[in-house]
Amino acid sequence: MRLWKSVRRHWFSVMLYTAFSVFFLAASLLSAATYVHVVDAHERIHLEEASHSASILPNGTLLITFSIEIANPTRYDVSLYTVSWEAVVFNGTSGPTWIIPVASEYRGSSESPLVPAGSDMAFSYSSHVTDPLTLHRLKGYINYTVSQGGSVTLETLPYVHGFTAYGWLGDFEHEYLREFYLNDLARITLDYDSRWYA
Repeated sequence: MRLWKSVRRHWFSVMLYTAFSVFFLAASLLSAATYVHVVDAHERIHLEEASHSASILPNGTLLITFSIEIANPTRYDVSLYTVSWEAVVFNGTSGPTWIIPVASEYRGSSESPLVPAGSDMAFSYSSHVTDPLTLHRLKGYINYTVSQGGSVTLETLPYVHGFTAYGWLGDFEHEYLREFYLNDLARITLDYDSRWYA
């Protein structure tokens, strides 16, 4: 009885407290659900269907190709801001020339696309390798390999392809200056290295 009288006397404070409690409970539930969806998106957005080749064209030019898909089965768009691809040959394990760059391509934020929710996006690259220094170094690698009893050609060299894409989940495209952990939640990083899938 005494409680009921107290509630009637302070009805405005009770209503205000109840309204704030409901609001904060709803906000907490929404925040938790969003966190679960974002973490799930990190696990489900992935790279697939990678393929690469090296061939000699009729005019003798070396052609390097690479393709891969970003699969985005989530409810969020992915806004890419950096996409890069490179193909190299490892010419040993150390020293200033142990990596032979063969081909590369880079797209910054002004060129990078949006991967819509629930869709896949393919990225395809090709490079005509004509740089005399690069070809000289590749042929030097071939000559050394053959001298050691191996058998390799420009088409069968162990080209290593790397692909990296950085982006934001579309609904959270923001650089958080104080809550740095939110950047990790909102940012998507996708990496492919052909050595992992050899």
